[in-house]
Amino acid sequence: MKRLPNPETYEKEELFMPWGTLTKEILNWILKEVSPNQKIIDLMCGPGQLLGKIQSKRKDLQLTGLDTDKRYIKFASIKYPFINFINDDILKWKTKIKYNLVLVTGGIHHIPYNKKRIVIKSIYDLLDNNGVCIIADPFIDNYVNEKQRKIAAAKLGYEYIKAVITNNAPDEIVSAAIDILFNDVLPKGEYKTSITKFRNIIDPIFSKVELHKTWPNITSEYGDYYFILSK
Repeated sequence: MKRLPNPETYEKEELFMPWGTLTKEILNWILKEVSPNQKIIDLMCGPGQLLGKIQSKRKDLQLTGLDTDKRYIKFASIKYPFINFINDDILKWKTKIKYNLVLVTGGIHHIPYNKKRIVIKSIYDLLDNNGVCIIADPFIDNYVNEKQRKIAAAKLGYEYIKAVITNNAPDEIVSAAIDILFNDVLPKGEYKTSITKFRNIIDPIFSKVELHKTWPNITSEYGDYYFILSK
């Protein structure tokens, strides 16, 4: 069973994990590139901290967050009362609303391998004709069998643990990083994949695929990446 942190710990993770660099870069892109009064939805939004940062800088934008975890949605609704939060499962949720920007930051690895393509297609369908999607996730080295997948997941997990310890993180954040390794390596945990395998899903669906890597600052396939995807 997945071990996910409480909302307070989840928010603190960005201060110590490499992921914080990625979310800052995405936030800056949004503030610079998104036109006034556009509709943005953050799928699998967690406790809503990215939307909260967007709202504090761009009150003109129409913001919605969706997450299946009741703890996160309750926390986000109280902390960010001017943002619309929905407690639902991305695999089941339906809407007729079209969005100018769809965000999926740190959520794709929660989707089982055999359902990733379905979710990516549903994200595509949420976009208006000129819509853009940003998908950000930690990726592992490419693999061809389950043993290689576990080894690749363990490698990423170890590097995350090393990074938070290096950043002088408190024990609760180190524990959360250890849980990442636990969730990724064991069966029925998380579902992290490689850049190579993920591109096999997104490239046939989106007309333009732009890839950015934010961590680590070395030549590697594993690490934190985000895609800017155009319809």
